[in-house]
Amino acid sequence: MPAPSTLPATPAASLPDGVVLLRSDAFFVRRIPLDASGDAAMQAELAIESSAPFAVAQLYYGFLRAEDGASALVFATHRRLFPEESWDGAPVVLPAFAALLGAPPAGASIRLWRDGEVLTAVGWDGAALPAVVLARPIAGADDAAATAALVDEVQRRLGVAASAEEWTGPVRSETGNGGQTFTLAGKRAVPVSFNDAQLAAMDVRDKTVLAERRTTQQRDRLLWRVFLGAVGVLALAGLLEAGMFAGRALIERQRTAQRTLAPEVEKIQTAQALGTRIEEMAQRRLRAFEMLTAINGVRPAGVMFTRAVTNGRDTLEVEGQSANSDNVGTYETALRGLPAVAAVEFPDVRLREGVTTFQFSVRFKDGAFSTATAAPAGGDQ
Repeated sequence: MPAPSTLPATPAASLPDGVVLLRSDAFFVRRIPLDASGDAAMQAELAIESSAPFAVAQLYYGFLRAEDGASALVFATHRRLFPEESWDGAPVVLPAFAALLGAPPAGASIRLWRDGEVLTAVGWDGAALPAVVLARPIAGADDAAATAALVDEVQRRLGVAASAEEWTGPVRSETGNGGQTFTLAGKRAVPVSFNDAQLAAMDVRDKTVLAERRTTQQRDRLLWRVFLGAVGVLALAGLLEAGMFAGRALIERQRTAQRTLAPEVEKIQTAQALGTRIEEMAQRRLRAFEMLTAINGVRPAGVMFTRAVTNGRDTLEVEGQSANSDNVGTYETALRGLPAVAAVEFPDVRLREGVTTFQFSVRFKDGAFSTATAAPAGGDQ
């Protein structure tokens, strides 16, 4: 880590998507072991405090935890090297060498990256995280000699002659769902992806400020969701209001049509009622001849009608006589047995000078003569 008074010429680079990368040569970097069951952030802070040349309160720092949780790469720089206003509004602030921390190579290997005035080397010894991260300014120096010297130093720290692969040029950054991807140009593309949790741990800015920023972001997201919900409710209410307006207009059109057609409908209803009444009257008209035919069909020989009148729509009153008084009882029994007869009454039967005179009334069942039926023939006419 350079002294606080030694400010890099270009301390930070802002990528098109707002991500800020800080010069790698400004950072102190170490790989430390972790207790997988403990708090990784607290262990990383304790490791920085015990090994960094400055107090933690004077540093910007972060860490990258290995996927197995057994180790972490911690890095720190002095606050005076990077003014906070250089990253106002940035989504994340990382050391530039983070673009080299992709999938670990198999075995010992060195990745070199030349970006402007800085040459960065990251050396792996076969573990999940690099064992060595070194960066040197090369402005005005012999590039070949500076590269060879840096590779020699990394190999010496690794304790093995590792092969080196070099990239040059700027890094490209892309924000995706739930993370950030960095890609270096060179002989082959080297995509490096970090999820949101890793980015939060690697962000070197003041942790209190980051916590406040996350709280503000969560509040803003909540307010945005509430706003979207309110807009949705208002839109739904507008749709319902439009539906109600359209419904009222439709109902009004139907009512207007009903008022227009009401006279015609009333005429049709009147005609239908009149037709029904005429049909009913035709079916329920007085059927005197049918009633006479019915009672005449069971009249015994020797019984003669002298008078017959109707009383209402379904009652027939008859006067008659017979030379044989027994015929009257026989006739009464026969009348009561007729299916169409509801009741028979013989209120007055008299015998005078060998002739029996009688009066009776017959009430027929309702609808007994609704259809034409043939009465059984019998008796004298």
